Order: sequence, then C-alpha cells, then structure tokens
Amino acid sequence: MSSTVEIKGMDEVLAKLEAKFSKGRVSRIENNALRIAGRLMAVKLKQAVASYRDTGATVMEITVGNPKGGRTVRKISIGWSASGSGQRWRLVHLNEFGYTRWGRSYSPNGMGKIQGAFDSSKDAVKVLQRHELERLL
Repeated sequence: MSSTVEIKGMDEVLAKLEAKFSKGRVSRIENNALRIAGRLMAVKLKQAVASYRDTGATVMEITVGNPKGGRTVRKISIGWSASGSGQRWRLVHLNEFGYTRWGRSYSPNGMGKIQGAFDSSKDAVKVLQRHELERLL
C-alpha cells in the first residue's frame, strides 16, 4: 500500500530558492514544507480511520516521520507508531483491504478509507507544499 505524490514544476521553484539561499537553508525550507504537508495528510488520515475506531488507539497512534531522502527525492513517512501496542498497522491492514476467514470473505466498513483519503487530499497537499516553497521567493 505504497502511494506517491509527484509535484511537477518544482525544479524551477527549487532552483530559484537555491539562487536566493544556501543549499542548507533550501534543505531546511524543503523539510519544513514536507512537515506541514505531512501534518495535513495525517489529519486527513485520522479523519478517515475515525469511521472504524473502537478504542481510539488507531487514531491516536498516527505519526508523521522526519523528512528523508537525497537531493532529488525527499519524502516523509506517515503511519502508525511503534509505541503503544506496536501492532496497530496489522489491524489497519485488515480494515483497509478486508480479509478471508475459513473460506468466507469479509469487507469491513473501513475498507478503502485510507486510499480514499490519500486520493482526495493529493491535490491539497501539492498546493500546500508549493505555496510553502513559493512563499519565500
């Protein structure tokens, strides 16, 4: 269940930022934009999984990681933390894709909610990231 958001036209924005600031400063600016977009995506994810929450642990354990990657591709991880039960992703996987038990298929109410949240907020995340980067130009 790996999905990627690709932003086109960011090379020009980053080139202008590098002309204006040092590479270290541009890296910090990129990281800040990724963190802001990651927090937005985490909020959308929390709203999506709230539909099948029982104890609230699934919603409470959603975390946003630190930006990683090289110069060409930077990414941020959004998922469930290892603290707490540490096994939350297993339950989320069953709710997202359904499961089969003793030959019978089950489709929970939360089936496809995470992918739907990702698909519906892709454009908003792109716009937010671009706005954060262009704000400094």
